[in-house]
Amino acid sequence: MSEKNVVSIANVLIYSEDIFSAQGLTTLIKFYRPSLRISHIASPQEAYAANSNKVRFVVAVATQATNLMSLMNTMQYLRDAKPDLPCLVLSDALDPVLPALMPDVPTLCLNTPIRHIYESISRLLSRKGAASPHYSALPLLTQRQREVLCLLASGASAQDVSAELGISLKTAYVHRRDILMRLNISPNYYRGVFSGRLS
Repeated sequence: MSEKNVVSIANVLIYSEDIFSAQGLTTLIKFYRPSLRISHIASPQEAYAANSNKVRFVVAVATQATNLMSLMNTMQYLRDAKPDLPCLVLSDALDPVLPALMPDVPTLCLNTPIRHIYESISRLLSRKGAASPHYSALPLLTQRQREVLCLLASGASAQDVSAELGISLKTAYVHRRDILMRLNISPNYYRGVFSGRLS
């Protein structure tokens, strides 16, 4: 069966740019729910092949190397196609960026015990309630601030943000300052983590 056909009949979509994370998560889900059809996707283009009527939930795995813009676009596309689609993000670090980009999607750390990850997935499948977000009270960012944050977290400078979004350099600096203040991110954390996100 072709990859497009596999995605079109999937009940569960796993978004991950890392095939090993996707295989591990597939094994976990299949162990508890062997009847589910699971497909691994790694880009928004692969998500277009999914039949939104058959997809029951989406799990995204985000590591330090994940392209956050691609992740956000994929999740947004899938949730636009099916607004009540349950989603869960598994992150490899306690990073304030992911919950800020997708405040309505629960986030768990990848080193969370397997039992807790499974319980969160079970709640999503049964729709008895969503998994508890790791960050409970998040300041909301505007859509433009989320776009800026995606670029910054991918290693872009303020000049790159200005050019990419067609805004002035001063506006890019103001967005960066406001994002750091709202997320309570120190400049040292920003320089240490964001600037080396893809290096």
